[in-house]
Amino acid sequence: MLSTGEEVLLGDITDTNAAWLSRTLFENGLTMSRRVTIGDDLDDMAIELVRLSQTEQVVIVNGGLGPTTDDLTTAAMASAMGVELTLNEAWLDELKQRFERHGRPMAQSNLKQAMLPDGARLIENPKGTACGFHCELNGCHFYFTPGVPSEFFDMVERQILPELLHVYSAKARSCYRLFTFGLSESGISEVMASLVLPDDVSLGYRSSLPFIEVKLFIDAEHDEKDTILEALQQRLADYVVSYNEPMASALAFDVNRHGIALKVAEQFTGGWLSSLLNGQAAYLVEQGWVMSNAHVPEQALANPLAASLAMASATISPEQKQIGLACGPELHGQICVAISTPEGEWGQRLSFKRQLSHDDARCYISTVLLDMLRRYLNGYTVIADYASLTRHDDIYIDADSIE
Repeated sequence: MLSTGEEVLLGDITDTNAAWLSRTLFENGLTMSRRVTIGDDLDDMAIELVRLSQTEQVVIVNGGLGPTTDDLTTAAMASAMGVELTLNEAWLDELKQRFERHGRPMAQSNLKQAMLPDGARLIENPKGTACGFHCELNGCHFYFTPGVPSEFFDMVERQILPELLHVYSAKARSCYRLFTFGLSESGISEVMASLVLPDDVSLGYRSSLPFIEVKLFIDAEHDEKDTILEALQQRLADYVVSYNEPMASALAFDVNRHGIALKVAEQFTGGWLSSLLNGQAAYLVEQGWVMSNAHVPEQALANPLAASLAMASATISPEQKQIGLACGPELHGQICVAISTPEGEWGQRLSFKRQLSHDDARCYISTVLLDMLRRYLNGYTVIADYASLTRHDDIYIDADSIE
């Protein structure tokens, strides 16, 4: 894929079109070999088009088909092919009819969008004024597409992708995602080292704080799919927080399954925990309190772990199916978190092994509390080791002792 435009090259906008195309091609059994981004320079673009024609079978070019002076993609392809731009009468008529239907005259600048390299085949754009087109150079097939995402998606899905699937043999593979929390990349690599996979199966990894995603690429009908997924689950054990969905979505199912009401009290996390729990229309928090991290009661200074337990316990009502989650203030680089349940209370005092931004730290500690909740609801050990955190101490008090 060749993405064009200074705004993409300089990072003013994120190239979501490229990410979407990579995923769409993969899901349909086609593999993108590379992605190239180039600015709005006609000569540089023409040189790059020639270079790609000598190494690739198919190139999807995105952007630069608009009516303004910096939209140079069409002219660059004509230069690369050594041909002139010619007027496509069919697209010009379509443009005029569209403008007439909207009661507006067509600007002279739009005429540029009907000029295509001589010999190009038109690809219609039902949603915009920039048509796409197909050209062949040095045996390579080029598909030119507009940069507007909705127009790009429609053109690929309805016209380009069906054509590619008709010409090229494709065998779609599925991607199964296991989201993990608490393990390091090196730790995951070690537990996966002994796993032998068939030649047509592969693993991928994606680290996005606070999770590490383990991806299995395999044919959905593969004879060994279930066996391999089970092997992955066994190796990653109870550090798998969700499967093919965000952690919060999986937690919503667990909370609703148990009929539990959640109460939350936050200091260091500053509302981050409540936001995660109430995200994606889950609305799991029945009540929540956010307190200033600057105001630290004397009890918290004297015994921060006990204070976090008391905070979690204070959020819930006795003899109710409720769970309280609490995060205390940051004191000397350490943060206490606690969960209060009908079966007892757990708390731990943690610190980070490396420096994180304030938002990343709040996100991570919030996820620790979500993980404690997940572990409790699923019958796992509530207090776990996390590769990025040092646990200084922890405590468990059973329900009978609390009474």
